[in-house]
Amino acid sequence: MEEPSRRMLRLFRLSVPPVFFLLACYVFLGEHVFGLAYVIGKRLKPRLRATLRGVYRLCTAFIAFVVHTYLWYACADDDGASLCPSTRFGERNCLAITSTAALHCGATLLVERWANPMFQLGQPTGLRVRCCAAAGLMLTWIAVADQQLCAHLLLLLFTSRRTLVHFPAVEKVYALCIKLYAVLHMSRILTRQCDAIPKLAVATVAAMAVL
Repeated sequence: MEEPSRRMLRLFRLSVPPVFFLLACYVFLGEHVFGLAYVIGKRLKPRLRATLRGVYRLCTAFIAFVVHTYLWYACADDDGASLCPSTRFGERNCLAITSTAALHCGATLLVERWANPMFQLGQPTGLRVRCCAAAGLMLTWIAVADQQLCAHLLLLLFTSRRTLVHFPAVEKVYALCIKLYAVLHMSRILTRQCDAIPKLAVATVAAMAVL
């Protein structure tokens, strides 16, 4: 593995506590903290708010599509049918897009705490939803640090939901495919047919079940 890749993975390991702190703030900060966003949203004219909401969704969907597509391109194993594919964290392109995707997912969670009330996106913001999202991202961070395929599966799930936000039926089927693959991959790990960390595989399947 190249030295820059080692440094990046080491950085992921060192950044686990700060990321945990940020996600804890994301979970436990109540809606009253974002009162300014509610005030701005109420002052926007309905037509302007609808326009901004549409632009926001299109922009986030486009960015997620680019990230999702490049994840497939840079990190997919040559043997696409394998349930134990080789991870490519040591390759510069794969590690770069993996890091970018993780940062994108984290930034999107934080930005949407403001955008949701401001543009009236209508997304659920309850404590349970925030806990599930934060747990999924924290698990992704740890899986990247440990160079596990579970990180890519979680990132594909997160980015596909934003990419296909205007096609909910397609998004649901695609998400089920990713979850099914995660279950099959976990079964191979638990039977020691894949060289991976069983605890992370089980945690990934459990997180996907509630995401």
